[in-house]
Amino acid sequence: MTCCRQPLIRMFLIAFAGTVLLWWVLNPSDWSRISAGLQAAREATGAQSELRPRPAYPPDKVVRIQIEALGDNDRPHTDAGIEVTFRFASPANKKVTGPLPRFIEMVHNPAYRPMLNHRGARYGKLKREEDRASQTVILTTDDGSRVGYLFQLSRQSEAPYKDCWMTDSVMRFEVRDDYRQV
Repeated sequence: MTCCRQPLIRMFLIAFAGTVLLWWVLNPSDWSRISAGLQAAREATGAQSELRPRPAYPPDKVVRIQIEALGDNDRPHTDAGIEVTFRFASPANKKVTGPLPRFIEMVHNPAYRPMLNHRGARYGKLKREEDRASQTVILTTDDGSRVGYLFQLSRQSEAPYKDCWMTDSVMRFEVRDDYRQV
């Protein structure tokens, strides 16, 4: 009885492999799309987890990192962009706005919600004076309106963030129709 089952199992495996191979030959774009999607997910997860304060990041890059993360807030998971933004909040800022669950709740409130999943961003000129910097950002929200935010940053002087630029505060301001960035 065993000798009869082996050829049947072998034939089944060959037929199954042949079916998969035939499907792949007829649908190669599906395989590449699946592969590309998996690669993008790996890169997104890795990229988000690597975004943290570094002395090499100038203040305008710190602002861009946060704005871009908030613009794609729920990738690779819910509120991932807010988590990135929280990493770049200065220790003094975190004392007021943290811990993370409280920070997430704050960003979801009406003053900051327009930052989440916005359509576009225009960056104002960076103003830097020694260990302090500020930059305005005008966001186009998902409903097409424009909202402004003023980021205020400082270069940290103590470990573990020594020489890293981090955000001390973000203040919302209304954008007039005639507003022009300088």
